[in-house]
Amino acid sequence: MVRSFICVEITNPDIVILLNNQISELGKYEGVRTVKPSQLHLTLKFLGEISTKQLESVQNTISQIKYSPFKIYLKTMGCFPNINRVRVIWIGISDGAEKLKQLAGIIEELLIPIGFIKEKRPFSPHLTLARVKYLKKDQKASLIHKIEESQDLKIGLQNVDGIILKKSTLTPKGATYENLLEVPLL
Repeated sequence: MVRSFICVEITNPDIVILLNNQISELGKYEGVRTVKPSQLHLTLKFLGEISTKQLESVQNTISQIKYSPFKIYLKTMGCFPNINRVRVIWIGISDGAEKLKQLAGIIEELLIPIGFIKEKRPFSPHLTLARVKYLKKDQKASLIHKIEESQDLKIGLQNVDGIILKKSTLTPKGATYENLLEVPLL
C-alpha cells in the first residue's frame, strides 16, 4: 500500500523565503508542528493508502490531463476549523483560486471511474503552514493575534505549470515525500 496525494508544488524561491519566515514564527509555539519549507505544496486530491495497481491507474489517468498553465496569488493567513479552535494554519489563494478549483475538480472526476470516491466537502484551495496539536493557555491569544494581524499578508505569484503525484511516508518526525509522477500542464 502506498499513501499518496496529488498536488501543486511551491517552487518560487521568493515565495518560499517569505513562507519560511512565517513558518519560523509559527514554530516558536509549543505544540505547533510546522511544514518543512522543502515540502510546501497545495494538495489537489488526497488519495490515502492505495494499492500498487491503483497507483498505476492513477498515474495513467492523470498523465492524460489537459489543462493550461496559470498563476496563483498567495495571500492572507487563516485557520481551520475557526479562530477559536485553531487546528490548521494556512495561506489562502486569491487570483487563480477558481482555476485551481477547476483543476482539482477535473482530477476528482477523472479518478471516480477508477474507484475513488468524490469528496463530500468542496475543494478549498489553501497552503498548509502548520498543524496545531495543542496550545498552552498563554500562547493561544498570541497565536490568534498572529493569525488576525496576518489577514493582509501578501506572499506573491506562483506559476502552476504542472501537477505532481507524491508518495507520503509517515515517520515520527513527520511525513516525508517522494515524487512519483510529474505531469506538465500544457
